[in-house]
Amino acid sequence: MPFFVGIKRRDEIIKKLILIGLSILSVLLVGVVFTSTLKASSPKVEYLGQARYGDYIVGKFTVNGEIAFCLDHAKISPPTGTSYGGGNAYKNEQVRAILYYGYGGVENEVGNNDTGLVATTIALDSVMNNNHSSGRERIPGYKKLMEHAKKKDVPSTSIKFSKTKVQSYLEGNLQKTEKITFNADKKNSITLNIPKEVTLHYEGKKFSNKKVKITGGGSFHFTAPLDYGKDIKYEKLKPSLGKYQSILFTASSSKYQRLGSGLLTDPEPNINLSVAFEVRQKKINVQHIDKYSGALLEKESYTRNIGSSYTFEPKPSISKGAEKFIPVDQKKKTGTLGSKDVTIKFYYNLERSVTVNYYDNRTGDKIKATKKYKKVRGEKYTEKHPTIKGGEYTYRYVKATGDKESGTIGGKNIVINYHYDKPLAKLSFDKLQIYTAKSTKGLPVKVHLSKEMNYKSTLKDFEEKKITVALYLKDKKIVSKTYSAKELPKKIEMTIPSDGLKAAVKNLYTVKFTGFDKSDFKIDAAASELSTDGYAASEKTIKASSSNEKELYYKGVVMTEKTPTTGKVYYERLAFPLMKIEKKKTGYGFERKVNLHYENEIGGSIKPSFDFEVPTRLVDSYLTYTKTGDRSLITMEQTTTTDKKQGETSVYDLIYELPHINVERHTGSLFSDDQVESKDKRISYDLVDGGRKFYSPIWAELGNYETKIKSKPMGVNLIKAEVTEQLELYASMYAHMDSKTLDQDEVLLKPVYASNPFPNGLPEGWTKKDLDWVMSR
Repeated sequence: MPFFVGIKRRDEIIKKLILIGLSILSVLLVGVVFTSTLKASSPKVEYLGQARYGDYIVGKFTVNGEIAFCLDHAKISPPTGTSYGGGNAYKNEQVRAILYYGYGGVENEVGNNDTGLVATTIALDSVMNNNHSSGRERIPGYKKLMEHAKKKDVPSTSIKFSKTKVQSYLEGNLQKTEKITFNADKKNSITLNIPKEVTLHYEGKKFSNKKVKITGGGSFHFTAPLDYGKDIKYEKLKPSLGKYQSILFTASSSKYQRLGSGLLTDPEPNINLSVAFEVRQKKINVQHIDKYSGALLEKESYTRNIGSSYTFEPKPSISKGAEKFIPVDQKKKTGTLGSKDVTIKFYYNLERSVTVNYYDNRTGDKIKATKKYKKVRGEKYTEKHPTIKGGEYTYRYVKATGDKESGTIGGKNIVINYHYDKPLAKLSFDKLQIYTAKSTKGLPVKVHLSKEMNYKSTLKDFEEKKITVALYLKDKKIVSKTYSAKELPKKIEMTIPSDGLKAAVKNLYTVKFTGFDKSDFKIDAAASELSTDGYAASEKTIKASSSNEKELYYKGVVMTEKTPTTGKVYYERLAFPLMKIEKKKTGYGFERKVNLHYENEIGGSIKPSFDFEVPTRLVDSYLTYTKTGDRSLITMEQTTTTDKKQGETSVYDLIYELPHINVERHTGSLFSDDQVESKDKRISYDLVDGGRKFYSPIWAELGNYETKIKSKPMGVNLIKAEVTEQLELYASMYAHMDSKTLDQDEVLLKPVYASNPFPNGLPEGWTKKDLDWVMSR
């Protein structure tokens, strides 16, 4: 319902009324809300009267019966019935801000009285015609609207979820999703419909089976029970805020002012969210099996939650017709349900005639064809276990079960079972690696081994039979890990405890297999143990000076490696050249660089940090460096990085320099780049590029000053560098009467009037002796 208002000073209005008989000017739209699209036909324009504040008079108009604002101060106001176009979107963020917070706007801050109308109209005219006369700021609300125009702060209608596709995971006895954030203006919101089986967690509260309003910036997540497996999908979610824009109407004749309005469109569905859940339950299948034939006698099936414990036991007996099956043993089977279905098998025996079976004791598999014959009551029988070979192994005889190995056939069938086995696996050590590390953290160890399986890992013995991999310091076991045959990995990681370790200590360590039954594991004698040195980080401080050395250099062990046939030591190396500081006059700067070269034969990286330490009295008072007592630390900056790979070796070339400095003309004061960027109020003159240098004060005392380049611990061996150099200030930038280096001082200032340098009398505190010194220069 656009209404427009024209702006004129009183004297201008009188002139216009005299010349053309018209009143009041027009222009631009207020924040009036439209819920339907603009019509293409010419709008109906009507004049309603005047609004006044002080000397400012504006006209009230309507377009199609709705109030609108006027623009174009210099043009003629349109009389009622003037022909206008249907209106077009006007993309001007300043205009949108004035309409949004102005008279009739969505968030009106100036009121709906005549003063608010005048303030809104004049603010629009200022923006549209670049007319910012100072008198306008006296109108209440005008400055506030112009501040909004400057900020262009109409609320954003952009909306987005931090994640649009979310997968649930298992936590305790629930399914849970990660956190989702609704990225939008705080004034905006969306509504989510929550199923009754699902819980929404938002702002510390829980919601189920209801609609929940989520405001911009809010974060939330979902949970569901383990048996819930449906996906939640929110499609084309509609936000609460519509899109706000300006609409401009232009008259058929260019002599008339333009009109416009604010348009608030309905929010459009434009974001989606999907949340995936899955059933977190598994089945337990219990099978009762004839041990020899493998026939399934009976079975049961149960559904349980993942993570729940279970216990099952065999039945006392199972009858099939005239035959009776008896369980092999009465052992219960227990466990915790994991991420896969579980099958539990109980075995039963069927007795017949005289049957001699040869089984692998671990698997129950036959390793030799069954010997089977019939005997009648009263006949004698005799059996003995034979020697059986399989591949490189001779099976170890374990036991005989069933009936007696010899005797007389009675009224029942005789079954004799011979049981054998071979080692579960053949093991050997392939490689032992010990990595250098800080002594207080312990030393990482990697053990690589070979594992040749003689059985399938699903075998029960693989879970029950244990073996320990232990690391020894001389005869003392310092760390170990025990595994079942199934769990034993081909790569084991350990940490040598920090107890007993010190910086730069080297010890010989040995890895061995222990705590196992030789019938369960065959250990290759040639690779049954490995030994190598382990190094704790040296943590040295390397002190140097260019007066004694040309380069700071360090080489240290980062890893040792031992195989059954070879041994190797891997190193890291770092170096950088040393440079003397040339003697300087006061006020002059000099560069300090660290050209660091680093190599690591196992591919590690380095993140060094260097400081330049100087006496605090040499630091310009405007610079803010870290102070420690009478010393100051200047953090050096990394300016160049080059890295590459040479096989497994990482090579880094890094350059560190002093921070960039800016020198103020006339004063010589120093400022950092941060101070310049923040427009430090102490900067009064133009600045000169001071490069990456350190400048001594112009009036510093002459003499030698100790400087240091220090590093924080770097590399695997946590090396600290400390390079000491003397800065010699041998002369002054400006000569003065007390100078003892006048023949070397840089600048001598002389009076303009050499014959009478002080025509108005000597400066306060000066003596004739001082005057004579000046006259003698």
